[in-house]
Amino acid sequence: MDRLRTRLAGRLVLPPDAGYDTALQLQSAQFDAIRPRGIAYCANASDVSECVRFALDNGIPVTARAGGHSSAGYSTTDGLVVDLSILDDVVVGRSTIRIGAGAQAVDVLAALEPHGRQVATGTCATVCAGGFLLGGGHGPQARKFGLASDRLVAADVVLADGTEVRASAHEHPDLFWALRGAGGCNFGIVTALEVRPTRVPSMVTFDLTWDWADALDVLTAWQDWVIDAPGELAARFWVAAPGAAAAPQVLVHGAYLGAEPDCARSLDRLVAAVARPPVSRCVADLPYTQAMMRIFNCANRTVAQSHRVGHSPQAQLPRDHHISTRNRFLTQPMPPEGSAAALAAFAADRRPAQFRIFGMYAFGARINELAPDATAYCHRDAQLSAFASLNLITPDHSPDDREAARTWVDRCFDTIDPFSNGESFQNFMDPALKDWRTAYHGSNYPRLRAVKHHYDPHTLFQSPQSIA
Repeated sequence: MDRLRTRLAGRLVLPPDAGYDTALQLQSAQFDAIRPRGIAYCANASDVSECVRFALDNGIPVTARAGGHSSAGYSTTDGLVVDLSILDDVVVGRSTIRIGAGAQAVDVLAALEPHGRQVATGTCATVCAGGFLLGGGHGPQARKFGLASDRLVAADVVLADGTEVRASAHEHPDLFWALRGAGGCNFGIVTALEVRPTRVPSMVTFDLTWDWADALDVLTAWQDWVIDAPGELAARFWVAAPGAAAAPQVLVHGAYLGAEPDCARSLDRLVAAVARPPVSRCVADLPYTQAMMRIFNCANRTVAQSHRVGHSPQAQLPRDHHISTRNRFLTQPMPPEGSAAALAAFAADRRPAQFRIFGMYAFGARINELAPDATAYCHRDAQLSAFASLNLITPDHSPDDREAARTWVDRCFDTIDPFSNGESFQNFMDPALKDWRTAYHGSNYPRLRAVKHHYDPHTLFQSPQSIA
């Protein structure tokens, strides 16, 4: 590793070094037991190339890390972690935006504000462009403008032999096709992305809450409402239970990429379908940056504060202790009996150490205008994504707590699965999926496998759910 250190313009952190225990961290502390042989903070694409060649020459496992949000922990390894966080430039061009793979959503937002430009991001401030876009990239803009991966124009990629290439519709088009939705670090390490911007000067955010007793009526009405809604509407349904004592919270929240009166009328239709008024209703028409900071849950923080603790002295966002999550896509609403079963599974056997969420995200609209094989992202008939997620609240949880979390998530998944299309969102990888090849990639998997064999013939880039 000392030989690699001398070749890098960036910084290589090894186990004996000060700061190693912070350098190895992902978003969730459950992966802290994985101890990489080194973490390379790459200053440029040449550093990435040096890391790849070093790993290849020495038979060392290697993986890329952007924001470290892989729900399966695939952005770490006991080998070499290629950290892209320094590659965070945001460059505004005439018709495209060039974004470093390590640029966090909140920093992209701040960099573009003076230019009056926007790009598609998710709902988490610290997710990076690389991992988000390569897995598809769903967020508030997706139903109106398409997934983030659909707006990719080109990508700079370091291949498995250390070669640096540009992938676009005209350069390495097969690689370009695969990068749009197959997930990160399959075919090479992406160092920068060029994307088409959007035009969203303002956005209406909304939050509605109901009593737990109304959960089934809200969930039933919400599914029909959001599928029939225009692409301007981005909405989520959640039931959330912090701990075991308080009644679960029922929330409908999201954004409307249009005029506030149109949003109000759409929300009125939902309330009428539920047939009971919400306990609270908050609607705000805001400039885009303010709206996104609210969606990030960072409305009362500065940009510097809106990073994970350890990123800088100002950073305030906490890490997760231990997360279990599973998801499935749906092409149509769940019937009332399915929704009732899902809510019952959500509420069963609650524990004090658990923060539970069962929810749905709205897909469809512009996302589904492309054919399933137009890009690597194949889920073009999905209208909804249903998910269950459990975060253990305290750091001193027990093995029994972790097993109970997994049991609960599996039970929720088994309840959702019969009403799904059998597919899952690769941006939220699920290590428990036995059918992951078809669940993530559908009929695109054979073509992805051919691209993999061409660009990474020796399978340097691998994880339990990587293309092979």
